[in-house]
Amino acid sequence: MHCSLNFSYTQYMFTLSQASYDTKEILKWGGLFIAGAVVIILLLRFLLFVKEVIFPTPPPKPTVAFGKLTPQVFPKNATEQTLVYSLNTLTGTLPKLPDQAKVFKIQAYTPDLLGLSKAKEIVTSAGFTQGPNKISDTLFEWSDPNTANLSRKIKINIINYDFNITSDYLNNPAITSGQGLPDQNKAINDAQDLLQSLNSLPSDIDQTKTQANLFSLKNGSLASATSLSNAQVIRVVFHQQDVDKFPIYYEKPDSSNINVLIGAGDKILEAGYIHQAITDEFSTYPLKTAQQIYDELKQGKGYIASYNGSANVSITNVFLAYYIGSQPQEYLMPVLVFEGNNNFAAYVPAITDGWINK
Repeated sequence: MHCSLNFSYTQYMFTLSQASYDTKEILKWGGLFIAGAVVIILLLRFLLFVKEVIFPTPPPKPTVAFGKLTPQVFPKNATEQTLVYSLNTLTGTLPKLPDQAKVFKIQAYTPDLLGLSKAKEIVTSAGFTQGPNKISDTLFEWSDPNTANLSRKIKINIINYDFNITSDYLNNPAITSGQGLPDQNKAINDAQDLLQSLNSLPSDIDQTKTQANLFSLKNGSLASATSLSNAQVIRVVFHQQDVDKFPIYYEKPDSSNINVLIGAGDKILEAGYIHQAITDEFSTYPLKTAQQIYDELKQGKGYIASYNGSANVSITNVFLAYYIGSQPQEYLMPVLVFEGNNNFAAYVPAITDGWINK
C-alpha cells in the first residue's frame, strides 16, 4: 500500500513537471510568434510608407457626375483700377491646392399654389399686415402700419421665401440720433427674433460666426464706427457653416446674404435674406493649380470683392473657399480667395475651365 502511494506521488510530480515544462515551451514559442508577427507587420508598414513616398498611390479620378457646370456669377468689381499684384504671404509662396474638390448641389424650389398664402402668414407674424402689393408673379410687398414714424415694407419671394425689408430710417431723428441703441449682444438677439418670426433662421447658420458691426450715419450712408458710443446703427451678419472644412464667402467678404440692421429702441430698420440651402449630394471636380489661378487674377479674370487702395496690391493670404452669390445657383463651387492690404479681397473660380460651360 505504501509503495502504491509513493508511485502515485511520483507519477503526479512527473505529470506536474511535464505540464510546467510544456507551458513554458508554449509561452516561449507563442511569445516568439507574436514578436515575429509584430516585426513583420511593422516591416510591411514601413515598406508601404516607403512605397508611398517614392511611388505614391494616385488619388481617385474626379467623378464629375454633374457634367459641365454653369459659370459662377459675380457682381461688378469693387474697383475699376488696373491692379498690379505682389505676393507677400508668410511663406512667400502660393499654397499647394488639392487636385480636386467637392461640388455640392443646391436645393431647388418649385412654385407652390399656396405660396402667396404662406408668404402672407409669414409676414403677418412679423407685423407686416397691409398688402399684398404685387411686384411680379413671384414677388409681393406688404407694409407695417404699426411702427410709428418709420415706414417699413417687406418684399418676399413666394417660391423660396427670400425677403428684403426696407424703411425710411434716415428721415427719422429718433434713429439718426443713436440714442437708445442696444448693445451688440442685444442686437444679435433682436435679429434672431426677427428671423424666427419670419420662419427664416436656417439650421445651417454657424452662430459662432455671427457678427454685430457698428456703423455711424454720414451723409445718408453707413460708415464703420469704432465704438458703441459713436454708432447709430448695428448690422448683424449671419454666416452659413463651413462646408467640407472650407468657409463660405459671399459677394462682400465682410457681409453675407443674411443680415439685419438694428436701430435705436431695438427697431428693425432693414433686413436682407437670401438663403441657398446646400444638399448632401456632391461630385468631385478637378482644380486648377494655385499658380494658374494667380495668373488669371493678374490677367483681370477674378472678381474684386473689396479694395480701397492704390494700384499696387500686396497679397498676404490665399486660401480655398466656397462662394454663394445673391443670384440663384445650381451648385456650390470653390473659389480661391486672395486677401491683401487696404481691405483687398478677390475671388477667382477654382474648377478647371474644361468643366465649365463658357
